[in-house]
Formats: sequence, structure tokens, C-alpha cells
Amino acid sequence: MIFSKKQFIIFGSSILMFIILSYNFLDLSIAHYFLDHADIYRTLGKELSRAGESQWYFSIGIAGALYFHFIKKNTLYTNRFLFLLYANIFSGLTSLILKSLFGRLRPRMLDQESMHYGFSLFKDFSSNSFEQIQLHLTHLAHSFSSYTSFPSGHATTTFTIFTYLSLLFPKYIYLWLTVATLVAAGRVMATVHYLSDVVAGATLGIITTLYIYKKMKHKLQTTK
Repeated sequence: MIFSKKQFIIFGSSILMFIILSYNFLDLSIAHYFLDHADIYRTLGKELSRAGESQWYFSIGIAGALYFHFIKKNTLYTNRFLFLLYANIFSGLTSLILKSLFGRLRPRMLDQESMHYGFSLFKDFSSNSFEQIQLHLTHLAHSFSSYTSFPSGHATTTFTIFTYLSLLFPKYIYLWLTVATLVAAGRVMATVHYLSDVVAGATLGIITTLYIYKKMKHKLQTTK
């Protein structure tokens, strides 16, 4: 799963193009479909989403690292659990920063009278830049959860775990990918994220985890 520079550029460009296309042509129609059929999909989406909650993996990373460092004393396994912990911390913090920066409204802000769609920082181009920033910060201060749709934090966590498992257990990569895709799709089904939010979160999870892996690679391959 390690990209060359050329592959990374192609991958990043393709994902960016898909996100732009999804924002303009897919997000609204998909969101409206699941909003209109919330009684069918929302509960399932929420249940699938539970596997994308980062606290599970923080706890596993900390517990595993402590166990293999102090009790079982296995350096390789200690580093593997630390890799899990560091990858989740880095991807989670990056996701939170980007959420705050972009300030995208969640699908629940859509209604029939007014199309509350887009990014708060770019909603009113008639205002000057300073006024837009002020309005953006006001939105975040008064309703942070409503303006943190992009990227999806659950999708970021889910694909952080996907990348982690794929690097350590590549034989089962298609199993990891299937599970990760289902969990991430649950965020759209639960009407808390748009398709492009999930794709951006998944991409972020992959890239940040690969970055941590690159920094820790020599520790993850030793058996001492």
C-alpha cells in the first residue's frame, strides 16, 4: 500500500476530482434520498457507524502497548499497538482541524424552504474576507457539530484502521476494505455526512496512516 510519488499524485488528483464532482452532482441527490427514507436506513447507518468511533482504537492501542511493554515484553507488538495509537491520534487531529477550517453544513441542515448547503466560509461572496471569517467562526462557536461535516471523522478513523490492518495483514486486504466501506457508508445512510465527506475522510485516513507507517516502519519490522 505504499505509493510512489507518481502514484500519490495520480491518487490524490483523482480523489480531488471525484470530491468536486460529488459536491456538484451527487451529494444533494444522495442526501435527499436517505433523508426521505430515514425510517429505513438511519438506524442501520448509526449501527454501522459505531465501528468508526475512535475511542475503541485509542483504548486498544493504549492497552496493547502497555501490556506488551510491561507484562509480555514484546517490542514488536508494543510498536504495533503504538502505531495504531499514533495513527488514530494524527488522523483524528488532522480531521478535526480540517472540519473547523472548511465548516461544511451537515445534511440535516437541508430543508424544503431553504437549501442550507455548502461551506460556511464561502456562503456569502458579497461580504469581505474578514466578515466571512467572522461569520464562519460564529457558526462554529454556536453550532460546532452542524458545521463539521467535511471530512467525515468516522470515515477517517475507519480507513485509518483499514490501512493499519492492510499494512500488517495484507493477505486480508479485501476483507478490511469491505468492512471499512460498509462502516463509512453508514455515515451517509445515517444522514450525518455527504458522499464527498466520506470519500475525503477515507482518503485522509489512508494518507495519514501511511505517513505514520513511514516514520515507524523500521520499528514495525524488527523482532527484537
